[in-house]
Amino acid sequence: MTSIDQGSPLLRLVLLGAGLAVIAAAMQAAASVVNLVLLSILIAATLSPLPFILARRGVSRGTAIAITVLLALLGGLVLMLVLARSLSNLSENLPQYQSALAGLVDDLSQKLAARGIQLDDALKPNPARIMGRVSMLVGTALSLIGYGLFALVLVVLFLIELPLFQSADSGPGHHLRHRLDEAMRLVRRYVGLNGMIGGVIALADLVIMLLLGTDAAALWAVIAFLFAFVPFGFMLSLIPPFLITLLEHGIGRALLLFGIFFVVNFIGDNVIKPKIMGGGLGLSPLLIILALLGWGVVLGPMGALLAIPLTLTLKQVLPVLMGEPPPTARS
Repeated sequence: MTSIDQGSPLLRLVLLGAGLAVIAAAMQAAASVVNLVLLSILIAATLSPLPFILARRGVSRGTAIAITVLLALLGGLVLMLVLARSLSNLSENLPQYQSALAGLVDDLSQKLAARGIQLDDALKPNPARIMGRVSMLVGTALSLIGYGLFALVLVVLFLIELPLFQSADSGPGHHLRHRLDEAMRLVRRYVGLNGMIGGVIALADLVIMLLLGTDAAALWAVIAFLFAFVPFGFMLSLIPPFLITLLEHGIGRALLLFGIFFVVNFIGDNVIKPKIMGGGLGLSPLLIILALLGWGVVLGPMGALLAIPLTLTLKQVLPVLMGEPPPTARS
């Protein structure tokens, strides 16, 4: 029987895999808390260069951190107020949507009956039941505003705790710290580029919805922005405004919205973004899909939002855990 010594790469791989499996199981068991903490760290890490930029312009360390914290608080509160107002308006309009959906179902049933096709009652959509589910989802989303407030508090605390300047021990001689700094740089690049592209797409979507009269346009624009951080997620962000426009204004305007949305989001998400992100981050499409599946299993729906940052971090840290020597130790 072949023996495996402690320095064997195979043994390190097995132990590392077992350790990662245990960590993944623990993260899955506490997914709600883990998601909150990871999302707060991601936002804080993205904003962390701002105090450094202000400090280079002569602002004191305390003042730079205070300005960053204030901007984060104001931005977060404005975003939550917009979402809360849009969700409240959407909830108030649900009876109108139910009537419109009932009209569409009846019209479809009549057209099919005219062609000799009878819809079974079991197959016919129930507008009351559908809108009841939608009402529950809107109520759940409104309750998550408190979750967002707690996340905002955590972001502020992380911003205060994160070091303003990169420490002197983060160079290649301290390999793990160097890798973590590189991971944070890549994550900030990913969030920054996605935020820039997603913000432009969301703004274009908002203008389109306002011109076409779609209800809760600000809410759908925010959702479109968030889905910019989910690879291949633009189609999901298109569904709610399409359905709302269909119920409000009919099939013609809904199809027009769908077509314009598809063109704008497809170009941004599948043409511009891969060219910018693919080479800069070194993640292949296959790895991105596997990351979405894996982190989705571990963390649930929030895993799709956190998949790329977490994968970038693991990609940087795993070589150190596998025993790869630091750059200065190589010949």
